[in-house]
Amino acid sequence: MINSFFIKTIIIMFTLFVVANAKNKDAPIPITFHGNKYISTSTLEDVVGAKRASMFSFLSEDVATINELYVPKLDEIFRLYYQKEGFYDANITHKIDKKGIHFYIKENRYIKVRNIDIQSDFDIDDLIYLKKNSRFRAQLFSDTKSAIKKRLLEHGYCNYELDTKAYIDLKKYNADIKIRLHKGDICHFGKISIKGIGNIDDRVILSRLKFDTGERFDIEKIKDSYTALYSLEAFDQLYIKEKKQNNIEKMQEQYSTLSKLRNFDKIYKEFNSTKSNIIPIDIRFKEIKNNTHSRIGLGYATDLQFQTRYHWEYKNLGGNARKLMFDVLYSKKQKKIENNFFNPAIVVLWDYHLDFQNSAGYSEEIDIHDYDEKVAYDKFYLLHQGSRWLNSFGLGVENRDISNDRSFFLIYPFMKLVYDLRDSKLNPTKGLYFSHEMEYGLPYSPDSTTYLKYIEELRLIYTLWGVTFAGVGRVGAIEEYQNRLPQSKKFFAGGAFSNRAYGYDRIGIVTSNKTTLSDEGGYSMANLSLEANFPVYKNLQLGIFSDNTMIGSQQGIFEFTDNIIYSAGFGFRYMTPIGPFKLDFGFNIHKYSDNAIHFQIGQSF
Repeated sequence: MINSFFIKTIIIMFTLFVVANAKNKDAPIPITFHGNKYISTSTLEDVVGAKRASMFSFLSEDVATINELYVPKLDEIFRLYYQKEGFYDANITHKIDKKGIHFYIKENRYIKVRNIDIQSDFDIDDLIYLKKNSRFRAQLFSDTKSAIKKRLLEHGYCNYELDTKAYIDLKKYNADIKIRLHKGDICHFGKISIKGIGNIDDRVILSRLKFDTGERFDIEKIKDSYTALYSLEAFDQLYIKEKKQNNIEKMQEQYSTLSKLRNFDKIYKEFNSTKSNIIPIDIRFKEIKNNTHSRIGLGYATDLQFQTRYHWEYKNLGGNARKLMFDVLYSKKQKKIENNFFNPAIVVLWDYHLDFQNSAGYSEEIDIHDYDEKVAYDKFYLLHQGSRWLNSFGLGVENRDISNDRSFFLIYPFMKLVYDLRDSKLNPTKGLYFSHEMEYGLPYSPDSTTYLKYIEELRLIYTLWGVTFAGVGRVGAIEEYQNRLPQSKKFFAGGAFSNRAYGYDRIGIVTSNKTTLSDEGGYSMANLSLEANFPVYKNLQLGIFSDNTMIGSQQGIFEFTDNIIYSAGFGFRYMTPIGPFKLDFGFNIHKYSDNAIHFQIGQSF
């Protein structure tokens, strides 16, 4: 018994020792670099995944650390990396002491690009990232080859012949670059074949494709088609593949290694001459299985206080990418429930598709203005989403019950036109966006309100040296032809997407730049927001902005006044895959006591 107990104790102690020792080896240790000149310390840290404490960890020492298990591999990792950066004679040593692991680097002489020889029948000069007399970097050489291929495919050249070589002389420390390119003939999209697992008709798939049979081949149109198809949220698997293209590229890539075979030149030329300029397209898909999705959110705004949101959706309802959605919002001041039904490609005429959508709901607003409001509404419309254009038109029906007035029953046709040239909808860094909205109140009875309301919006975005500049301008006007509109259909301003010195819809008709908040809506509106976002640390950005707002009482087109509220502010943006998380503080520059804090998810431009 004693011996058994003693043996078990030894085994347990040994196991604990091994585990503790493994944890110690797995522990992070500080890493430092000395002597590096051309390659920055932050770059070397990224190469091996070294971590630093968060900028918000004020009590932590600002030193990079790495897992101790990686230490035996670091010398080789840095040696190979320096070779890729053109330093074939770099000397790298390290020592370990109580303070961590310290690397001592002598970068020595680097490989210099001596000559770049280009023979091409296609303009690629701006795609040569390596420059004469600059340091040779393998990554830039690879990026050059990729950029050339991308441009060729964007311009419809799929049967090109491209040969890129870098000759490195380790004795003279120089590199000669040779690029040979023959673009070949222009290619066109061929027959489109669609096969899939699930209940989604070909017409739905075809309605989202940005190319058609016979059009000039363009790889970007395939990418845009992927985006459009995935936006339907009806697929678990999807791919668009160009037939034969992979075999052509494989033959071209293997040419340099196979060219020494007997008669290969003849075989290659015969193959090259028979390559087709028609590229058939295969589309394969598998419909989504996990159809239902829901989420709950909690938010807070200075003026609206706490809000709870609930969203539920059923994707691919009954097949053909139909979607059913419910949204609920609840707070002390706002309540809303809305149902949306979406049916893509319900009408297809001469390759032009129209989607159908219906939005019906009920909302209440309390203590936001000097009146309370209850609204029941239904909007149904047809829309077409192209590569850059969005066109929609439909009919809206509303019953607005105003507490200190009366009920207004409105019937109005409406339209929206959007032209979007931004590089991203979630977080654009450059581009242009324009939209035009219009609605017309029908005179269905002597008591009905007949009116015309329109809103124009223009966004311009540009990024320079990592700083994103954006301008958003909006103008609108209302003309009443018969009877009057309810206050809630007129123009108000204020909020995260308008003037950030004020809460949601807190600005009515502006009478001075130090305006007191008004509950009377205007017939004309203009708003200009200018913003600059500066990178701070990794995904964190600092933003500064200016919001300038006019709400006027005049009816008519471009009837503007000189009474403008000028606001400014700053905020922080944390970038995520679904868009930025934004926290903004804005204030009236003529009346600092008018200020507000706004939190939002998503970009405002």
